[in-house]
Amino acid sequence: MGATVVEAELTCTEHLARFFADLRPAGMAALLTRSRPGSVSVREAVVVEFASAEKAIFTSRLPLEFEDQVHLENDRGYGVEGKVVAVQYHEGKIAVAVEFLDGPFSWMKMP
Repeated sequence: MGATVVEAELTCTEHLARFFADLRPAGMAALLTRSRPGSVSVREAVVVEFASAEKAIFTSRLPLEFEDQVHLENDRGYGVEGKVVAVQYHEGKIAVAVEFLDGPFSWMKMP
């Protein structure tokens, strides 16, 4: 009998996380706010699926683009400013990588 190798399908965020070696699985709820000059601020509840003290990856329904400024806030009200450094489109979903502008962000609890 021959062995069959089954490769698990990667999620949208897993595809993007492959480009950032320092990120680890996180699974943390956050509130994402995007504001652009001259437009209304837009908010969305997201789950930060991969994170480090300097970056986070999550899926979003917002039309985020490279270098957009965003704010992520956890359930205790602690937040951090960031900018979009990568966007990955995969099977109708959008994964977003954000780099924190304020330096390391301590609420990202790593396993």
